[in-house]
Amino acid sequence: MLKATLIGRRSESEEVLNVVMDAGLLHIAPFPLLEAHDESIAIHCRLEEASNLRRVRSALLSVSASSSTPVEISLKDLIDKVDAISARRLSLQERLISLDATIETLRPWGDFDVEAVDALQGTAAEPTFARLTGNDWKTHKVAQYPHGVSHRNEDEVWVVLFGPEAAKLPIAPTLLPRVRLRDVKRSRREARAGLLATERSLRELAGAVELIDGRLADLSDQLQVLEAIDEGLTDDTLFGVCGYLPAENQLDLQRDLASFGVVLRLEDPQRESSVPVKLRNKLTISGFEAIVRSFSGISYWEKDFTPVVGPLFMVFGALCLLDGGYGLLLLITGLWLKRRGNADFGNVFTITGIFSIFVGMLAGQYFGLIVGQDDFLPGHHPPTMLAADPMASFIFSLVVGMLGMTWSYATAIWQRGWRTNATGSLLFALGVVSTVAASTSPEQVASLFIRSQSPTGVEMVAQILTYLGYGLLGAGGMAWCVFPERVFGDAHVPNVAWTLYSGVTGFGQDTMSHMRLFGIALSGSIMAMVVNQISALFPTIVTILIAVVGHFFVYLLALLSLYIHTNRLIFLEFGSKCFDGGQHWYSPLRREGKV
Repeated sequence: MLKATLIGRRSESEEVLNVVMDAGLLHIAPFPLLEAHDESIAIHCRLEEASNLRRVRSALLSVSASSSTPVEISLKDLIDKVDAISARRLSLQERLISLDATIETLRPWGDFDVEAVDALQGTAAEPTFARLTGNDWKTHKVAQYPHGVSHRNEDEVWVVLFGPEAAKLPIAPTLLPRVRLRDVKRSRREARAGLLATERSLRELAGAVELIDGRLADLSDQLQVLEAIDEGLTDDTLFGVCGYLPAENQLDLQRDLASFGVVLRLEDPQRESSVPVKLRNKLTISGFEAIVRSFSGISYWEKDFTPVVGPLFMVFGALCLLDGGYGLLLLITGLWLKRRGNADFGNVFTITGIFSIFVGMLAGQYFGLIVGQDDFLPGHHPPTMLAADPMASFIFSLVVGMLGMTWSYATAIWQRGWRTNATGSLLFALGVVSTVAASTSPEQVASLFIRSQSPTGVEMVAQILTYLGYGLLGAGGMAWCVFPERVFGDAHVPNVAWTLYSGVTGFGQDTMSHMRLFGIALSGSIMAMVVNQISALFPTIVTILIAVVGHFFVYLLALLSLYIHTNRLIFLEFGSKCFDGGQHWYSPLRREGKV
């Protein structure tokens, strides 16, 4: 799968979506928000960086550079330092403006003593400061009141009136800042000195303009595109679609979108992200994809284990029936499902039914009748004793369990690599199989290698199997110590202890769980035999009716047990060792019909 991100003009959104639906290739996924999407954040970061660099460049060029010597400083530190100096510079400039305004206000009044003025408040000589026009001076006869003129020009008079009577005149008093003029002038000199210091600091950094210009040149090719994308997303003039596309279909989608002004970005999905799964299996096992979907599902980041599930379902299902007659009914059921349009489960039951007929022939059982017993084909013997001897069926189910669990550990290595606890489990399982073979059936193993068996040859094979088994058991234990299951995180010793315990007991439990195959087959055989015995008590027509109805219900029960217990063995005992699972399936946006 490829991750596809499509961005286009909103005015063409309907036409583009129609093309996407008609193509039926793009699995739509949630489009990441601008604030949350990594790439969108990167766009903002680059735009912000360019804006910061331009601001710093302007600040440096606002002072005359005393030296063009390059400055050894990173761009980040340069931006932080210039911003701090510029903030200080702006603060001093604003303070100078305020101080100049205060000086202009106090200049006509001179450097009066603020404390002396405060001392006169509430006395007979309480001062009132006023700024009067010439007409006000004459109209209100200010000259007859105690007063002092601080400053006069052609149009205005700055006067201080004394006494409560003067305060009653209909004139607007002037509120003066409660500072002395000399103090304000001193503060202005200090502010000017600080401003000159900030300008000197900026001149010292002026040599970094070349560094800024170089970085802006690097960004120049991207800025126009980035600004356009950011503006489009901000102004809502663009639309976006995000999803997943099978890699083999990328040229098809690109061709369909070629006539639109869109940008299509295709990239590999990020590891462990939720990627939809599209399985590609041959017709013979594609039906078992339905079994996988119904239970564990499959993750995009693991190998497709459908080819493993198929044979397991066939073997376990056939052993649950252990009857050629019921295998025939399973085959008929599969063909009926296919005819009804359920091709997936139809293929599953058809293939499993064919294999069940074969296993039933080996067992020599058909609808509860065993070859050579109860007058059914007298004088003949079944190829195996699986149906005739319950103990043989029991032992065979355990053998299937050991081999099945061994296969599960091998599958886990195939899925996840050998540096896991599955390596130790596989070696341990092979060791158990080897030692069991040495103690129970050395003759059968020897017959595979020795044409004319002798007691000495069989004993030699048994010893080889025994020593091989012990070696594999020891190797498995060491592998568990090196690659334990990480149940307790990084605590190695507890992990090893748990792996040794669960590895040994788990193998035994999972193997014994396969006894359910024996139990299901035995119960089905007994019920079929009971149906046969009851139906034989009646006339022929009634016998046929009872046999058909009875075996049909026995088959339904066997089919239910087959489906439940077979999938339990596959997805619990077997699959818990090697399947991760997931239920995110590839479902492209497509037009189902005319709207």
